Order: sequence, then structure tokens, then C-alpha cells
Amino acid sequence: MIKNALFFLCFTAVINLQAQQRYQSEIFSSLDSVTNVEYGQALNIKGNQEKLLLDMYMPSAQIDSIKKRPVLLFIHGGGFQNNSKTGGFSNMLCLSFAKRGYVTVSIDYRLGIENDKSNADYAAALYRAQQDGKAAIRYLRKNAALYNIDTAQIFITGSSAGSKTCLAIAYMDEAEVPATIDQAKWGSLEGSSGNEGYSSKVSGVINNWGAIIDYNWIKQGDAPLFNVAGTEDKTVPYDSSYEYHGFKYGPYILFQRCLQVGVSTGWHPFYATGHTLDNKKIKQDSAIQSISDWLYTQLKINKPKSEEGVLRYQNDINKFDSLNNAEVYSKDAVLFLGSSYIRMWKNIRQDIGYNDIIHRGFGGSNLRDVAYYVKRIVYPHQPKAIFMYVGNDIVDNPKDKSPDQVLEYFKYVVKVIREKYPTIPIAWLQISPSEKRWGAWDKVKAANSLIKSYCETQQQLFFVSFENSFLDQDKQPIKSLYLSDKLHYNEEGYKVWGAAIKDQFFKIINP
Repeated sequence: MIKNALFFLCFTAVINLQAQQRYQSEIFSSLDSVTNVEYGQALNIKGNQEKLLLDMYMPSAQIDSIKKRPVLLFIHGGGFQNNSKTGGFSNMLCLSFAKRGYVTVSIDYRLGIENDKSNADYAAALYRAQQDGKAAIRYLRKNAALYNIDTAQIFITGSSAGSKTCLAIAYMDEAEVPATIDQAKWGSLEGSSGNEGYSSKVSGVINNWGAIIDYNWIKQGDAPLFNVAGTEDKTVPYDSSYEYHGFKYGPYILFQRCLQVGVSTGWHPFYATGHTLDNKKIKQDSAIQSISDWLYTQLKINKPKSEEGVLRYQNDINKFDSLNNAEVYSKDAVLFLGSSYIRMWKNIRQDIGYNDIIHRGFGGSNLRDVAYYVKRIVYPHQPKAIFMYVGNDIVDNPKDKSPDQVLEYFKYVVKVIREKYPTIPIAWLQISPSEKRWGAWDKVKAANSLIKSYCETQQQLFFVSFENSFLDQDKQPIKSLYLSDKLHYNEEGYKVWGAAIKDQFFKIINP
């Protein structure tokens, strides 16, 4: 009896641990696989009907009984001319995510480039590849019960040409098909590769060193996008400094495009690194971990049923527009913008000892929101300096951004401000400690540290620190300085904040 009870407790503990780490860590050592499954057929450039095959991996049915799992579908690279579904990075990624609890799929698709390999020929190769990718997605929906697939959570990724294909699948509309495509020969955007009658819509895209023909394909309301690339890529542009057979806009440009239109996004640059991350396993492992961290935030278990995204602050920004028309500021005005810590700072002028302040806080906002609205908030003014506090990207829940993602968002906001104000001081008020979010303090400190290090490399970019003013001798938050929500400062807390940053404030605006 005791043995049975101990077994039950151990078994329950294992199940609970799996539930906590599923989709985040490699917790399944045993996998099931099915290979060379025919998901469709299509006409290739030789005029033959080509069988289209996929491989699939998932946690072993003997140790995992989940009936609906998210899917990550991989499309290989090779310039639309070579390679296959069993490539090195494909295997690495598919096995890693299957061990995390996903169903992972790697597909073959029609290869080959016709005629003289012009930009139009590459666009046609892309068109055929995305038709096949869409057929594979439809196949997964058609056979969801057979493979324990959650049809509401199908994500796609690839490498190089495969990522270009993923971007076309997710963002190219019928009206955006390049005019050079012979649709009479190759068919509509959805194609006829198989499994008609099912949706080819995806829940998100991971772009690994791929580029897009036209970044305007990405619009508000489109699927989220995460981007990975080396900044010394000489094959496919990570930015827009050159083009590869008509593919002009790389991961960094697409990250910015998503921020501009309010699409959830992320960006992991590998500095001094080339195409395919130089085929270095340690770098590719790092990319896979970043992808895993971001993808976890996009899963259904971590997202509300309806998410307004950046548009939830439209009324707040409209009020700022009205204030801009009603209020007059001098050439010495300093702009404070950010989230609820700024919005709730009613006595900011007295606490800092400076009257000419443009006060622009909108509560609950994160850096994605600030990135979307920064032009409307900042550009109507001619401020002497800008101070920014945004504290809602790491809040101790599964949707938290990683510290490096917080840095990349911050760098983008600074970039947008610098487009109009190249020389004014910009200061980041470090994310504050609080009792409510103490569980995330280590990650917050890491984000603060990354931003501080970046500020130290840039002219007129400052990091304002004050954390010690809010921590006691045991390095715990001083409870008397916070409201009952254990997050926001009370009136005394704001006085302490003002006193802590006052000297830094005046040194920055009056160097």
C-alpha cells in the first residue's frame, strides 16, 4: 500500500513538472516519428506531377497523452534549388521542439528555377514553394485528430529560402502576387497541391535569415513574427543594404515594420555573424532557445481570448493629441513618457523641482506600445530632453519578454526619436523593483544592465539608476513606499523617486 502511494506521488510530481515546463524545456527524451508522408502533389518545372512529402516528430504516445498540441512546421533552405527536409538545422530544430512537447513537421517542396534565373524566376520559385507550404498546413488541419494537433496553433519557420517561403505564406495576399507570376500555369495563391477546403492560416512565423520582396505585405492584424539573423550575412540581407534576387528586406527591417503596424514581434541579432549563423552549432542552439522563449509567449495558454494589442491605448493617445493642441511649452520643456509610473506621478514637477514638464504616461503600456505610438507622443514637441520609464515588459508571467528583447525594443524607440531629434538627451529611467514583481527581479536587473551598457556606448543616451532608494538593508523592496497593490509608488514613494533622480536629471538637461 505504501509502495503504491509513493509511486502515485512520484508519478504525480513528474506530471506536474511536465505541465510546468512543457513547451519551454526539452522534457521528453522519447519521440515518435512518421516519415515520408505524402501531403500532396503538384506540377513541377519539368512538367511532371511531383509527390510532396513530410516528416513528423512528437513526444512518444507512451509517455505523453496530450490530445491537442501546437505545431511548428519547418521549410528548408537552399536557394529554392537544393537541400531537403532532413537538413542539419531542420533536424536540430524539429527534434528540440518535439522534445518540448510540440508536433514538429519538416517538408519537401518543389525545387528548381526556370529560364535565366531572373528576379521574376525566383519569385515564381517562391510562389510554388508557398503553394506547397500552404498545402502542408491544410494537410495538418485535415488530419489533426490523427496526429493530436491543435489546429488553432500552427506556427511556421524555416531557414533562408524556407523562411522566405514562410513570410510569403503568412503575409502575401492574392492582390499582392507579383505581376510576373504566370497564374494561368501555376494557379492561384492557395494552389492545387492538395487538401483543398481547409485553411492555410498560421498563428505565427519565425524568420531565420530570410527576406521578403515587399515589407508592405505585413499589415496590422497579421500573424506575429520573430526574426533571427547574422549582421554580417552576405547571402541574404539582414537589413536592406542589398538584395538577393529581388528579396530586399531582411529580419531587422521586418522587426521594425511589425513595430510600426502593431504586430507582435521580436528580433535576435547575431553580431559579426554570417548566413546560417556561420553553421555554428552554439549559435544555432542560442537561436533555438530564443525562438522557444518567444514562441512560448505566443501560445494559446498564455494569450487572452481577445487581445486588442496596441489599439487598446488609442483613447489615451487621442487625449495626448488634444493636449498638444491646448498646451504651450517653452524651449526648455522636458518630456516624460512611459507607463503607469509616469501616468500616476501627479506631483512630478514638485518632486523633481522642475516646472516645464510635458507629462505623457499611459498606464499598463509596454515597449511595443511605446514603439507604435512614439511618433505621435514625441514628434509634436521640441523638448530639451526626453525621459522614459516603461516597466511592463517583464512582470513575472509567461508572456514576459526576455531581457535581450527589451533591449532591442528600447533601441528601436531610441532610433525613431533620433530620426527627428538627433542630438537631444534621451534618458532611460531604470525599471523599478517592486514587491509584486519581485519574482522577476533578476530578469529585470538583466534588462536594466543591458540597457545601461548600451547607453554607455551612445552619445546623449543616459541610464538613470535609483534602485537602492527602494531597497532596504536586506535588498528587499521597502514596503512603505508602495500602494496596497505592492507595485506602484505611493505619494511618499514618488517623493523618494524624485529625490533619487533629481541630481541626475539636472546633470543631463544642463551638462
